[in-house]
Amino acid sequence: MPKVIVVDANFIVAYCSSTTPPDDRARINYFIERAEKAKSKVVFPMVCIAEFLVGAELAGIEFLKTLEKKACIVMADFNMAAAYELAQIDRAAIGAGDKKDESEENWQKIKTDRQLVATGKSLGAKLIISNDRGVRNNALRIGMEAMRIQELELSENDRQMHLVEPIKTLPNGKPVPLKVVRLGSRPAPKV
Repeated sequence: MPKVIVVDANFIVAYCSSTTPPDDRARINYFIERAEKAKSKVVFPMVCIAEFLVGAELAGIEFLKTLEKKACIVMADFNMAAAYELAQIDRAAIGAGDKKDESEENWQKIKTDRQLVATGKSLGAKLIISNDRGVRNNALRIGMEAMRIQELELSENDRQMHLVEPIKTLPNGKPVPLKVVRLGSRPAPKV
């Protein structure tokens, strides 16, 4: 696990949301657990926090205050070092003859994506976690690794298959045979 990892707004939303699919939730929780144990820093750039807060109520701000207390999470401002890194990214694209660097996205989105990558780079991030292709492409162009949430590792327990009790009975009154399911893919029946 790298010592510094940067995440984007879709990671923050997935981390904070109660509607995140169970497998994604398990991957994110295990990732944060591993980051804490490795004493790694997970960077939440302010540009991503702002994007998260657009859709969040006051509970979103309270949740961020709780996250801020975690030793592995760093709320990162866009500062002078990040501005320098952003200028390098923009300068390289302009020098190659295409300020959009072959992206089809609108210019504002390109600038925002680059700003979050530059924030991570200024703090020494070697990995970015984002489901956004534009963000991942910008990271890859400057030598940073990029992953989607779905590519994060599951814990050993979450990879195991578990037997669950039958929920229904057959018309003849016999129980439906046990099925093997992955933990988190289906709620456990109430007993």
